[in-house]
Amino acid sequence: MSINTIPAHGEGRAPRSILKIGSTVIDWTSWQIEHNGIYEAGTIRIEIASQYDANNASLSWSWFTQQTEILVDVYAGFPNDPVNYSEGDLTLLMTARIDRLILDPATGSIRLMGRDLSGLLIDNKTDEKYPNQTSSQIAVMLARKYGLTPQVTATTEKVGNFYTLDHVRMTAQDSPWTLLSYLAQHEGFQCFILGRTLYFGKFQSVLSPEPYLIQFTPPNAQTPYPQSNATNLRFDHDLTLAQDVSVRVRSYHGAKNAAYSATATATKTQKRHERDVLLAQMMQNYDYTFPGLTQQQCQQKANQILAEISQHELEMEAEFAGDTLIFPWTQLQVEGTGTMFDTTYNVARIVRWFDRRGFGMRAVG
Repeated sequence: MSINTIPAHGEGRAPRSILKIGSTVIDWTSWQIEHNGIYEAGTIRIEIASQYDANNASLSWSWFTQQTEILVDVYAGFPNDPVNYSEGDLTLLMTARIDRLILDPATGSIRLMGRDLSGLLIDNKTDEKYPNQTSSQIAVMLARKYGLTPQVTATTEKVGNFYTLDHVRMTAQDSPWTLLSYLAQHEGFQCFILGRTLYFGKFQSVLSPEPYLIQFTPPNAQTPYPQSNATNLRFDHDLTLAQDVSVRVRSYHGAKNAAYSATATATKTQKRHERDVLLAQMMQNYDYTFPGLTQQQCQQKANQILAEISQHELEMEAEFAGDTLIFPWTQLQVEGTGTMFDTTYNVARIVRWFDRRGFGMRAVG
């Protein structure tokens, strides 16, 4: 099963997009949005063919250049009626806060550049650490503080346990977003903002229960050219990470006055057909230290880091006709190459654009 239809049928596409500033629909020439990996801000670039003295005052140069706060909602999709449609017929891809405005009088265009609403949390600094609250309580509190809707998985351990002996974390000024990312990594959670909602938890199986399928068919006697639902496809194999990998996590638990250590190992040498005996014995070793973990938590952290390292051994990049199905929590499943690249990838970056070329997207996993 997959969230997209394979094989894709040769039916006509009528993608549509609406951009709104507040309740005002704006005319646009092109836009590009990029959703980066979990914990990172998404970005946006918009080009608007504005006028010096537009009939609608909200589209004039004067209106745009006087604004100190601009929030843009970007909708896209495939409405049943491509002539009469509204944002309710489309998918909200991003709510962005504009950081920069560029006016080009020669062409009459305005370019807007910004980030998704994680920028609200990134641009502020705080030295509050909330040691007597849980990660989920902090996530809910920060979401509401910045006008976001919290979608948060409940946690039970107070974050003061994370801070034990973590003097840098306890004393440094960080942004609320850095704090949330720090807590999410300790919990093994995802942390991201979509629209005006802050997600903090394990949402991959809920938001995208099935992978996005990339089907590849090599040339054959009947079809002397490759076929795929991707318009461009590229793979990368990191041979350094293809070696055996060992991750050791150590921790001192102040409350228990005890030191713990756990190791997670991925053995891959049996997959190699031609290796020097000495090379076959080589292993990539990674050592990490985290404060305040129990033995079980050390093992969980080692397993988590090992999985994160191993997933970068194989990488892929693909371009497609645009749709609204892929986000950073979506998995990409490749089939048909007949190689080790036929596997599942986590999306690290997804870029969408809508311009004279049409509606397209590029995914990196």
